[in-house]
Amino acid sequence: MFEKVLVTGKNEETLLPRILRVLAKQGAQIRSLHMDVQDDTLSLEILLQDAAAAQVAKLLAKQVSVVSVDTGV
Repeated sequence: MFEKVLVTGKNEETLLPRILRVLAKQGAQIRSLHMDVQDDTLSLEILLQDAAAAQVAKLLAKQVSVVSVDTGV
């Protein structure tokens, strides 16, 4: 089973590594990652394998400086 997490944030060079670090610490397995950059905004669509997307989204919103996090439901 796969679950989707949508993340939008300010396009900074440290944003993606911070997001990936949080996912790794949670043991989340990334099935696919789609990134779109527009001006100063970075949008990520992350498809997680066997993970609770709501819990991951909550952690990302709390631990990483992002504009928005959604579960894509």
